[in-house]
Amino acid sequence: LFGLGCETVDKYSAGHASLEEKVKSAGEYVSTNAREYTLSATTRAPFPNDYEALSAEAQTLALQNAMDRKMTTAIRALKRHVKEVLAPLNGTETGEKAAYFTYFRRNDGRSADYVAPASETHFIFDFEVEFVGSYYLMSKLSPDTSGRVRTFSVDLDTGDTTETLEFVIEGQQNHDAFPRYGELFEDDVLDIAIHFGGDYNEERLDIETAKWLVELLLEDDWQNEAVSNFESLTIDSPPFTRTLQIEDRMLTVEVYIYHSDMVEGSTQSLLIERMEESLAQRDIVFYSGHAGENAGFILDYQPRYEIPARDFASLPLAQKYQIYLLDGCRTYRTYVHDLMKNDRKTFETVDIVTTVNTTPFSAGYRLIYEFLYWLTLTNDEGVHFPVTWKDLLRGVNTRTLRSVHYGVHGVASNPKLNPHGSEGISCRPCRHDSDCGAGGNLCLNYALGNACGVACTTDSACGSGYRCARITEDPDLFYIPKQCVRRNYLCNDQ
Repeated sequence: LFGLGCETVDKYSAGHASLEEKVKSAGEYVSTNAREYTLSATTRAPFPNDYEALSAEAQTLALQNAMDRKMTTAIRALKRHVKEVLAPLNGTETGEKAAYFTYFRRNDGRSADYVAPASETHFIFDFEVEFVGSYYLMSKLSPDTSGRVRTFSVDLDTGDTTETLEFVIEGQQNHDAFPRYGELFEDDVLDIAIHFGGDYNEERLDIETAKWLVELLLEDDWQNEAVSNFESLTIDSPPFTRTLQIEDRMLTVEVYIYHSDMVEGSTQSLLIERMEESLAQRDIVFYSGHAGENAGFILDYQPRYEIPARDFASLPLAQKYQIYLLDGCRTYRTYVHDLMKNDRKTFETVDIVTTVNTTPFSAGYRLIYEFLYWLTLTNDEGVHFPVTWKDLLRGVNTRTLRSVHYGVHGVASNPKLNPHGSEGISCRPCRHDSDCGAGGNLCLNYALGNACGVACTTDSACGSGYRCARITEDPDLFYIPKQCVRRNYLCNDQ
């Protein structure tokens, strides 16, 4: 009879985990000052009362409820243990400013498929927990082991008995990659929508940020015949535009700006219409506003008007590749999970930037500026220079804002070689960078003559005989991509 219950638990767990698997399978998280971790353990729980008399469906539900209760107890003990270990290492700093921080998602534990009887009264099961934390956290939680997979013990007091759980902690991959520039640029237009959420603060920092952005674009010679200052910007204004060269063609960059004071109470619905239009059409969508664990896109606060998180699953998300930049407090915790409920999106068609902790408005200014600048960076010849995700994030994960942790989800299948062109370039003789094809590929100084490198992020992407090497240590040149370089420093077997 337990076998029947075990079988139905497996079926239930597979369905229950499908969204989690969608998020995990290609949703590799990359940050420059944070890392995702998986904690797993095996524990036991009592069989529900009258288990054998229950129907198969009721057995499934009863076992899952029993596992959930035990997981809740175990995760509370785990969090207490982690806090106790890290407290002396953080000194007087606590919360988000702590040097060694952890941040757990909502509903952060899930049971695995493995369930088996341990005795006539108890069964055993696996479970795991995911969280994000400081980059070098594993060596602090598990100082007696080494490697990307480590172990440590947690004592669990259930009231009647004391159980010691052996947790396995694994640091998830954090490989750099390029945004999918080729897909962003394939129609010769890069359109960017920036939506400022409403603000309840008296100083209205949402409006101040929007004003700053309009002034910045006008000062930097972005073109918009209909907008000469912030006051002339309306919800129906055309975008700010500029052009840049992408290899052998010209690309038009368009920036649309929306904020809550563009509408009055009777026309608030236009804020949602424009947000849905952006999600359905634009290449890059910024949301810069208030957020929280259960919030959505809060587009106005006077009165409050938003797209709630429960509606994310039915939003008209574009089926092309997009980038979502969600700049609000703790968007890491629930926004990605809620967006990936939408059947129109997988991580083949979206990269999502989120924040782990509380973000001040000053960080929002920086995020907008950095991403507008670096995503459209050109070299001296006007050729687009592809910047990797980690280098994009270095501009916002700064020491001056050390409690702010931006990261990007969805980069596992993103390109690891120059997305503008890399085939047949490595070791080609050259005199100038322009001899090496796409922007970002550089003419390198080899011992027996100059030869081309290819922009890269990992050794494995470069192929046999090459490594992916950083060619400058100048911090001001952080954006120059690593290059595929011959390991013997000789090209063409010279």
